[in-house]
Amino acid sequence: MSNTTTTKPITIHPLSLESHDQPRVLCFGEALIHRINRPDTENKANTQDRPGGTPASVACGVTRLGTPASFLGRIGDDPLGRQLLELFERRRVSTPALQTDPKRPTRVARLQRKPGGDLCLDDFLGDRGQGFADSAVVPATLAESVKPLLREARWLLISTNALVGGPSAMALDLLLKRATAQGLGIALDIDWCPGFWGLAPDAAPSAEVLRRFRPLGEKATLILASVEEAEAFFSSADPATIHGALAKRPAVLATGRNGTVHWCMGGRQGTLVPDEQHPPSHPLGVREAFTAALLDGLCRRPDLLEAPAPGGAGVAGPGPIEDLLRFASACATLVGRTEGAIEPQPRREAVKALLKA
Repeated sequence: MSNTTTTKPITIHPLSLESHDQPRVLCFGEALIHRINRPDTENKANTQDRPGGTPASVACGVTRLGTPASFLGRIGDDPLGRQLLELFERRRVSTPALQTDPKRPTRVARLQRKPGGDLCLDDFLGDRGQGFADSAVVPATLAESVKPLLREARWLLISTNALVGGPSAMALDLLLKRATAQGLGIALDIDWCPGFWGLAPDAAPSAEVLRRFRPLGEKATLILASVEEAEAFFSSADPATIHGALAKRPAVLATGRNGTVHWCMGGRQGTLVPDEQHPPSHPLGVREAFTAALLDGLCRRPDLLEAPAPGGAGVAGPGPIEDLLRFASACATLVGRTEGAIEPQPRREAVKALLKA
């Protein structure tokens, strides 16, 4: 397997550390293209390409809300990869730790839209026999290039998808060691995608997946999951139970399909029921928008994770935590009204306007 890393095309000028503020949120993993097929046709003219991937979407969402972020990973040195580089440049996502691959392509996730609106992963497209670029991150290169980014960063976002490929799993291990040594919070989005593991679309995580996942869960400061993912990975959908079962006592949020958020954070717990209790019209990117808003808010108010002192009311209290969750839910609502994971991400002013409406 080649570990060659090429420079980015000279027509693209990704933002460097000198051209904008140091990132507060680092997002490691896949950047890809979603190719959405309509339910009644396979005709190429009736498909839509949308940029996505959970780490890439969160990085873009965080910067949209005003907090500097950086994307860490690997994409193909191909037209789709250049499209993603241009997107990062427009969104002012820094990319000094982004690798490009001369042999492996940028991943394309073919999604099938069902008549009810749900999206289902059908297949990954573009593999020429060597896999996809995002699974071939060069660990040593990433470990070296991420050093300057750790100085001011507050959070590292990761997902279970990075555990699939050998090189990317090794890179994740090195990254976690550097991040924890620098005191970064580890935000773990479960993001269970059976297709990444070669499993059927509705498959539960296998014993091997759970074995690889366990050390990752133990390192997390913040865990985000759907109710179904929480049940599959922790045998419980109760955030307080998950929180108490892990040595680091992470903050835990479990979301329902209707947008309800069950949470345990800052020594408190509760359930937030959204104003609009129904699934979004366009679910792609909704969860990533929520995650981006949550990390943006925790960068602004790190005290929200602090547990109250014994016998005291605590630093934050439940009110500010609920305000942050409402803000994050409003971000998700806005993204869910328009198709696409990244394009419809709102600015802070639009979210505040929705909350006031």
